[in-house]
Amino acid sequence: MDKETEKRITIAEAATKRFVENPRFTIRSLAKELDMESADIFDLFPNRSSILRYYYSSRMLRFRDETGSLDDYSSYTLGEKLSALHLSLADQFQEQREFVLQTFKRSKYSYFRTSAFAKEYRQELQNIFENDHRIPATAAPFINRFLYQSLYYQFTGLISFWKRDESRNYENTMALIDKWSALTEEIFYSQIAEKGFDLAKFLYYQSPLSECMTSSSTNNKREPAHE
Repeated sequence: MDKETEKRITIAEAATKRFVENPRFTIRSLAKELDMESADIFDLFPNRSSILRYYYSSRMLRFRDETGSLDDYSSYTLGEKLSALHLSLADQFQEQREFVLQTFKRSKYSYFRTSAFAKEYRQELQNIFENDHRIPATAAPFINRFLYQSLYYQFTGLISFWKRDESRNYENTMALIDKWSALTEEIFYSQIAEKGFDLAKFLYYQSPLSECMTSSSTNNKREPAHE
């Protein structure tokens, strides 16, 4: 991770603490806490809101930095990679728990609801799934943006569970992540799933309904416009 990115992350993490103390904190007060000049912060962020939004999107950068230092990460199974991703995000959110509790999906204006974070998250899922050679080829048609979006919604559900988790050291959240990751792996690795994917693919391309839809679409294109 380059020094400028590290600096941006440091500013964002400090800003989350200032937000908890005073949601209307100023850039000047943040700069003073970091022993920086306000101009140094403005060189990296246009305003306070952009700093707070960057906190969430930078979580993926920290995760990639963590896994980049693991020599055997590429050999992890699907479940192990999904577990590593979500446990890392949960641990990072725990470091700024009060900020996350106040801002995570608070409303449509929530700092969490940023296209940057969602895009980074889905991109990481794409890297995980498309580089996993244990997943059968018959599953390929189902590994797409709809899958990644579905898993993103499931992730928000995991975090909502974490927010309400009162177990010691949030052990229930950790257990849920492990069980969810293991189930997802089983779905994509198992022979039953492979046969299911193969059947679904066959039905999609060979069913009479598919042929009717294709025929109807062709006829509509050929039908002359009414005067």
